[in-house]
Amino acid sequence: MNYRLPLHIKPSIYKIRLRPNFSDFTFTGEEIITISVLEETKDIILHSADLTITKAVLEDTTGKHTATISFDKEQEHVIFTFPQKISVGEKELHIEFNGILSDRMRGFYRSKYYVEGEEFYLATSQLEETDARRVFPSFDEPSHKAVFEITLEIPKDHQAISNTIPVEIIEEEEIQIVRFSPTPKMSTYLVALIVGRFDVLEKKTKDDVLVRVFVTPGKKHQAEFALEVGVKMLEFYTDYFGIAYPLPVLDLIAVADFDAGAMENWGAITFRETALLIDPEHSASVNRERVAIVIAHELAHMWFGNLVTMEWWTYLWLNEGFAAYMEYLATDAVFPEWKMWEQFIAVDHNSALGLDGLKNTHAIEIDIHHPREITEIFDAVSYAKGASVIHMLATYLGADIFRKGLQLYLNKHAYGNATSEDLWNAFSKVSGQDIASLMNGWTRQPGYPVIAATKKENKLTLSQKRFFASRLSREEEKEKPLWQIPLVNSMNGTLDEFILQKEQETFDSKADWIKLNTQEAAFVRVSYDEKMIEALQKALSEGKLSTIDRLGIIRDIFDLAFAQEASITTALDMAKSYDTETEYVVWLELVGQLDKLYGLIGEDIKLQETLARYARELLSKIALRVSWEPQKGESHNASLLRMVILSQLGKFGDKKTITTAQEYFAKFFADKTPINPEIRGIVYTIVARNGGQKEFDTFVAMYRKEDLHQEKDRIAKALTSFTSPQIISQVLEWTISEDVRLQDCSRFIAVLFLSPGARAATWEFIKSHWVTLEKQLRGTHGLGRLIDLAGEMTSEKQAQDVEAFFKKHPTPQLTRSIQQVIESILQRSDFLSSQRKHIDSYFS
Repeated sequence: MNYRLPLHIKPSIYKIRLRPNFSDFTFTGEEIITISVLEETKDIILHSADLTITKAVLEDTTGKHTATISFDKEQEHVIFTFPQKISVGEKELHIEFNGILSDRMRGFYRSKYYVEGEEFYLATSQLEETDARRVFPSFDEPSHKAVFEITLEIPKDHQAISNTIPVEIIEEEEIQIVRFSPTPKMSTYLVALIVGRFDVLEKKTKDDVLVRVFVTPGKKHQAEFALEVGVKMLEFYTDYFGIAYPLPVLDLIAVADFDAGAMENWGAITFRETALLIDPEHSASVNRERVAIVIAHELAHMWFGNLVTMEWWTYLWLNEGFAAYMEYLATDAVFPEWKMWEQFIAVDHNSALGLDGLKNTHAIEIDIHHPREITEIFDAVSYAKGASVIHMLATYLGADIFRKGLQLYLNKHAYGNATSEDLWNAFSKVSGQDIASLMNGWTRQPGYPVIAATKKENKLTLSQKRFFASRLSREEEKEKPLWQIPLVNSMNGTLDEFILQKEQETFDSKADWIKLNTQEAAFVRVSYDEKMIEALQKALSEGKLSTIDRLGIIRDIFDLAFAQEASITTALDMAKSYDTETEYVVWLELVGQLDKLYGLIGEDIKLQETLARYARELLSKIALRVSWEPQKGESHNASLLRMVILSQLGKFGDKKTITTAQEYFAKFFADKTPINPEIRGIVYTIVARNGGQKEFDTFVAMYRKEDLHQEKDRIAKALTSFTSPQIISQVLEWTISEDVRLQDCSRFIAVLFLSPGARAATWEFIKSHWVTLEKQLRGTHGLGRLIDLAGEMTSEKQAQDVEAFFKKHPTPQLTRSIQQVIESILQRSDFLSSQRKHIDSYFS
């Protein structure tokens, strides 16, 4: 079915007036939509969901015409039918309606917060992807752009925030009426509506744009870092894009209950508290980095997404892929010492390779029909793969041409909508190359290539085929897709560039060692023959490979082994070559791979203990370089390295690390000695993993008492780290208790799948509570988060159980996610059945 609205009616202006009621959590509203009717019709169709519409009147030069109102719930349409045909021309549609301020984190909803123990509420909006229709009847599609004139009637002791600044405030007995200036022409999902009591911190950019950070009362001191970052990022983007930010104000608003990390409403960005607030005494380096990254991502949307918007959700990646790329560019500009491009490869690039290695992935550009399909593509393909192919293109074109292409694209399509083809046309024009031919294979077909490299004498042969994380999926595949792969390769340290277009090509090469895909710029994996691996090991030992290249080599050899395209014992041998490694991102990759193997063999306690001993030995040299307490003047990445190394030493059973963590925790309770925030999360998690009922009760009490959401997340991570079956049962019940906000419960449940001893219990818990969980999380990203990590289970029987359960409980929003979970479980089961003996033999 076609769920798109007809094109013969176009909106141009919405005048919306809303009155939230904090006594019964409802709202009433009225709107006047100026529309252009392009052909005669008796019906006007808009989107509407969860609203009661009491009146609809069309006004034009012939008078006022009252509509008969009907609904199509399946398509979320409201149909206004008029007695006579409506003529062509401009009209005004007057609508009166009311709705609910729900607690479901979508539409216009309520969020609960506390000040000195007293409970308060604010109202806020989350309209992406298709929830504007839950707040006001609308043409709720990205291409139906219009100007919005918002008026909010609110209690006198509250503040109102919307996309623009107030131009009039009328005070009456108990309320104030706040009227905002008209917005730029924009899509419905970007409308912002926030009403509450706030403290505010503000500062102007060099271009005189007012940047404000809004927080609930008592948290003003936590807004300082976000304000400084927000100002610097806005100045960076204004300069980089060469296009002025088109509004006089940029507001950043912290909300206690929030489904995603943040939402890019034009001029009024809403955030989870953990993604915006930094407490000077209790936040760690990793928290500061996350806040900076999220702010950079959302500010990029002011241009990519808001100024130029995707034509339809098929092109979501034009919003999210670019924001995911630009967040690294901007953060690197503001914090160059953080080495953000190394982290890009270690985090986003790797997560995209992981998801897109499944048969049940999807192309970056994917046809979207029903609105329920949209939520599923807010994933690592749209975000991280989108960012990775942009990174590949930027490397290929060079920084200057890439920037010129972006500026051309943004200027040409400002205040309008665009497709991928529009972007390629801009890059083609500035580069003089056929960029569409180069890039369409990366955006229009699923998956990515693995390049097999073999070298005999002075001949290097490269061949490409689609990579599959699962041997079972690989054997089922019949198609042989090809990509145009822009490669930069290091031959004995000398760079060589070309585009690999054919299934197989042979080149002359006298190099002793070859590192293909230098700096991991192309979105590919590389499989080397045995002699090439030996040569790379020698180059590695001689310090000839960059940080990112070292990361890429060990990542690919392990992931190829898990896909059964390489030997797992070769990967474990290669890992030993890294025992003198000192860089954070390389260790993040190394321990991540060992952690994956540790989780895979989790039910074999003896084998797991042997692997843990191997891991402790591998970590022994870097452990001597890492101190528990931060050193004066240490780098940002030194803080992140400490977190990775100590956490993994604790997980792999290092007695000294465990004892030290327990001593810190005991001292904290004995004499209130504060634990440095840089190590606090490590201490909590290690104590919990080695603790029992007493520690569980302690952490629950700490969680209830704590108000800082970053600290609550640390405690929650500890609570999900217990290993006792009895405690795991209590943890699962705790996740759905009143202690835990709806925004967090699915994440806390899902992370238990990472613990081998908790997987079966977690899946049984989800099944037994599915009806309630599905109802509470329906329409949010939390529903997908609930089962995404179920792919960590390892038996064919569990895969069959997942499939059978969702046949009985069909959940259209999760169709692809369920297929991915089943594929991942079967891949892990197949790997274990065929490789366990090799792993056992290796350690024996």
